[in-house]
Amino acid sequence: MSYLVLARKWRPMIFDDVVGQEHITETLKKAIEKNRVAHAYIFTGTRGVGKTTTARIMARALNCEKGPTANPCGVCESCKSITGGTSFDVLEIDGASNNSVQDIRELRENVGYSTMTGKYRIFVIDEVHMLTKPAFNALLKTLEEPPKNVVFIFATTEPHKIPETIQSRCQRYDYRRISTEQILGRLEFILKAEKITYERGALLLVARKADGSMRDGLSLLDQVLSFCQESIDEKEVRSVLGLVNTETYQTIVDAVIGRSAGPVLEVIEDILYRGFDLSEFLQGLEEYLRDLLFASIPGILDNKRLSMHIDSPELVAQLRSRAAHLTDATLLRMVEVVKRAEQELKWSAFPRFMVETMLLKLVYMDSTVSIEEVLAAVKSGGAGASVAPSVGASRPAAAPSLTSFAIARDDSQKKKPELAPPPVVPAPPPPTHPETPPVSVLRVEEPPVEPLPAKPVAAVVTEPQVLSSAATGDDTGSFQIEQVRSASPDLRSVWPGFVDSLMQDRPNIGSFLSFAAVIDTTAGSIDIRYGSAFRFQFSQVTRKETREEIASRLHGFAGRRVELRITMEAEKPVETQEASGKPHAASLNDEIAREPVIETVLEMFDGEVVG
Repeated sequence: MSYLVLARKWRPMIFDDVVGQEHITETLKKAIEKNRVAHAYIFTGTRGVGKTTTARIMARALNCEKGPTANPCGVCESCKSITGGTSFDVLEIDGASNNSVQDIRELRENVGYSTMTGKYRIFVIDEVHMLTKPAFNALLKTLEEPPKNVVFIFATTEPHKIPETIQSRCQRYDYRRISTEQILGRLEFILKAEKITYERGALLLVARKADGSMRDGLSLLDQVLSFCQESIDEKEVRSVLGLVNTETYQTIVDAVIGRSAGPVLEVIEDILYRGFDLSEFLQGLEEYLRDLLFASIPGILDNKRLSMHIDSPELVAQLRSRAAHLTDATLLRMVEVVKRAEQELKWSAFPRFMVETMLLKLVYMDSTVSIEEVLAAVKSGGAGASVAPSVGASRPAAAPSLTSFAIARDDSQKKKPELAPPPVVPAPPPPTHPETPPVSVLRVEEPPVEPLPAKPVAAVVTEPQVLSSAATGDDTGSFQIEQVRSASPDLRSVWPGFVDSLMQDRPNIGSFLSFAAVIDTTAGSIDIRYGSAFRFQFSQVTRKETREEIASRLHGFAGRRVELRITMEAEKPVETQEASGKPHAASLNDEIAREPVIETVLEMFDGEVVG
């Protein structure tokens, strides 16, 4: 007889043998005992957690000669035929290779036949998510109203690919990932039954490498047994599975504590020489830092539920000795550096150098201290540079908590000299005018209303009319003419700051003024001009209440009376009927074309308005 691998030899035969899925096996057992078996089930979960195994156990439980029973005997003809895969009443289908509509139609025809020897006809479809959409549609009606004593069991690792119409007709059971301790316990049970000696630390490495899959753990154990024969030790397991030994990680941490770069570079050379994978190396370093971090927390290493990777008192003592030289915040920063390197490794064109620089960052990384220690050092009069100890310094008596705010010392940064604030130059007092209030003068010029010339011109600006913002209260735009006497140096440089101040206090007014350009400035006046496309902004700033506010704010900003003249470019005139020789037709299109925004778009794209 050929060799039978452990995954098949030690496959569970009853519900109680299924490891880590008690929430499912207990439910199915009670359903069978109470005769409440559904006609369709979905078993979903990651690989190797017991989905297909549970389906076969349920098939034996329903068709056992002593059943239906929650504990099938395994010795009757029905149980033996189901175990051997020769039963006519239990049909296992691979959904990946039988995923067409025709395959499902054949299954539907097969469903109508009665049982041969058992009490139920059971159809197990593995990887059911691989079925095509037409195949699922062909299965709907049969799944909703199957013949009597027919049970469908669907197993999948990707339940989101199963249509909702299928899931709503089934009972769904989600399988959990199996913990490291549960896998380790099952491996120990099997090795004891096989009478093979082992080191618990070696089996712990296999259980961790299985990553929640019992089948993967048994396959790895088979691989280890092929190399180790009758005895399993940790050194041989690391060699077979390609795992870096713990001494390597201890060397790295000792180099970090001693701030020595040579040993870490030698470690990378040794790892690559022995053919280890850098990704596996980083994962192992991350796990070791996790153990190192938890070793500094009282009582954590004794908690079996945390799946710690420590199995000997000597290793616990070594971890605690090294953890005493590193603060919790420093260890957390080290973990962050390693995790970032692990994520960037797959995209690096030079992975070796990337790992080497990561290790050098750990060696030269500044120590981390809590803000409480900084404040205590400041109060005691100590220098700022002496607050943070080196990485290799011993842990303080009261270590900071994991949640305390921490800062990193940077000895390379020098203290910058404080600059004295610039002297404040007082603004000259505004001149007094007993006749008029001390406000700035605002000049506004409306667009011309005279007939336009026959030929278009680039821009026409009319002479501005000098208007006083402190005059009458009507809102028609007429103001009293006033003589302005003011002296101001370079008002062109004052205007941008004034507009910025308005953008902060009155963003609408500041936005309107930002569309205007400064044309000219004198000692006591500012000339701004709007383009013909900004008629709306011009109309807003020349409103009575807006004019008064601008004048008041300009006086307060400049500290003196300033005359502000606002003009606007004239629109480009349109040729008249006499000049063009063409009949004039006033239409809606002409009115639309003269709108400022539309006119700008037409000029930009050289277009025209069409009806």
